[in-house]
Amino acid sequence: KMVYYSSSMPPTIQFVNPIKFDTLTRVLRIRGVDVYVHWTVFLIAGIMLYAAFRRPWVAMAGGASWMALILLHECGHMIAAHRKHVRVMGIELYPIHGLCRFEMQWSRFDHCFIAWGGVLAQVTVAIPLLLWIEIFGYSRFDPIDAVLGILGPYSLLVAAFNLLPIGRLDGRIAWGIIPEFINRAKQRNNKKKKAAAGGWRTY
Repeated sequence: KMVYYSSSMPPTIQFVNPIKFDTLTRVLRIRGVDVYVHWTVFLIAGIMLYAAFRRPWVAMAGGASWMALILLHECGHMIAAHRKHVRVMGIELYPIHGLCRFEMQWSRFDHCFIAWGGVLAQVTVAIPLLLWIEIFGYSRFDPIDAVLGILGPYSLLVAAFNLLPIGRLDGRIAWGIIPEFINRAKQRNNKKKKAAAGGWRTY
């Protein structure tokens, strides 16, 4: 059973009710894509709350912001995949990373485009928060500061690290969009030259 976030139009967010806990627990659906949380996330969340029993609100805000950061990144991949008409099978959230599972596409350009989606989603949220911090500074409330810090400057650091072209980071695929742009530009120029050459007639 799904609980709709909005009933006035096809829902963007649906919450699962009741939640059935498993190795990967389905907790919600975003744009028709199921979001799963690994059991270790719940375990670590419980440990954090127990260890920070004197300041539970800070622990809750920090943990929720961290998971929101991972979800934001994976939703960026999802939105980019949808823009390229690629079917997304699901999003999985783990303690230190996430996965956006989608059908492999034939175009390398599309794959690179999707790889950029996560970082761009982070930047879209982080920049306004950085401007807020720069103009107004941090608040007097530690939970709010935790949200600002994690989704703002820390998110940008994570995004920059994720763009390193190594291992399984997004940068290994994302930077391939540059040669793909060059190849596409060359192909367009060649088509224009052929079209121009085909348009001349000699008598």
